[in-house]
Amino acid sequence: MLEREKIFTHVRGLLFDFDGTLVRPSIDFTYMRQVVLDVVRDFGLEEEATGHPHVLELIRHIRALLDARDHGAGRVFEARAQQAIREVELEAAERTVPYAGVPEMLWELRQRGFAVGIVTRNCREALQRILTRFPLAHDVLLTRDDVSQVKPDPQHLLLALERLQVPQEEALMCGDHPMDVVAGQKLKMATVAVLKPGLEPSYFDHVSPDIILERVTDLLAYLPGRVRR
Repeated sequence: MLEREKIFTHVRGLLFDFDGTLVRPSIDFTYMRQVVLDVVRDFGLEEEATGHPHVLELIRHIRALLDARDHGAGRVFEARAQQAIREVELEAAERTVPYAGVPEMLWELRQRGFAVGIVTRNCREALQRILTRFPLAHDVLLTRDDVSQVKPDPQHLLLALERLQVPQEEALMCGDHPMDVVAGQKLKMATVAVLKPGLEPSYFDHVSPDIILERVTDLLAYLPGRVRR
């Protein structure tokens, strides 16, 4: 076992998930899925929606089915579904607060010389509302509105690293969901998983991150005091 402070000595850039990692999750994803299914029903494709647990992938799947029949219907569906989930996100944004110590952690990371990015599947308007109330230090922010492919597609992370000007082999991805770990591993980045309250480390058994933390702020102990140039 390596000493804590030497584990990630190669890292110069850090990418963080947002909801559940830096801030307390406030989005009711069960309700969000339900509002999308309500839109799906209007287009007569309820049966075809059962195999997609994640909302964004569900919307993409239904859009593709509708495009195959009528391109105009696909566009209309996607616009309605995206507006429905945006309303859920904006309402939740009013109740979102950072985890204890997160603003201070991000400030310290910047002071140590790390480049910091936030990569989230949330919409930009919701993030802007939260960050207006709770400024969180970062160099790059990429929401789903800013990219063509969201994580777990690695392109989401790769674009953030390009903007940070940090090579992927010198970067770390930190998130609370297995898809965050998978996205980072596809780029051969170091990966850190954060346990949400009530979950066991076994939640990440099938993706095997480099380390699992109970609090994201514990990450500071695994990083050097200054970035190596």
